[in-house]
Amino acid sequence: MNAKGAKHSIIAAMRFTGRFLLLGYLLAVSFSAAAQGKGILGIELGSRFLLPECGAGGGAVTSRACVSPDPVVRKPWGADEYRVALPISGTPSYVRGEIRVTTVQGIVESVQVGTWGIQSQDGVLSALTNQYGKPTRIREQKHPLSRTPARFAEWELADFSVKLEGSTGSIDWGSIEVASRRYLKLVTDYEQQRR
Repeated sequence: MNAKGAKHSIIAAMRFTGRFLLLGYLLAVSFSAAAQGKGILGIELGSRFLLPECGAGGGAVTSRACVSPDPVVRKPWGADEYRVALPISGTPSYVRGEIRVTTVQGIVESVQVGTWGIQSQDGVLSALTNQYGKPTRIREQKHPLSRTPARFAEWELADFSVKLEGSTGSIDWGSIEVASRRYLKLVTDYEQQRR
């Protein structure tokens, strides 16, 4: 083989290796996105909402996640909101009360979780960062009743977003919302029509 042929063989091998490395990177990113999940507390966005009802007496103490007997809240943009009770065992300590699951035509589009506010925000932020990676945006805001500022973080992911509010006004109430792009668009479109 002459020098020119050897040079072409090396270039071809480099191109093949580059393509192989790019494919490996894309697969790793794909698996990483799949591994992070599109939900929270075992409730996945895009899945059919099939939790059982809690039954008589409500869901204050339950051994599994179940739908509270509270009436379904019908949203004007075509969504249904359910209250879901979680079992004490296995539920993170930052969760406060029942969670709200919003569906559109039976498919989970949003999950809202109440938290213990400023006192739990560092643990919540750490848990969400472990699950979804580094936040896209994060900021702090002084709260008049606390020396510790409230933290707010957002994760903009491929087809859903996650939002943490360290305080929702009160120092002992915060929230997490995991919502699909489809759901956020429904809400935004409805709000724009009302203006």
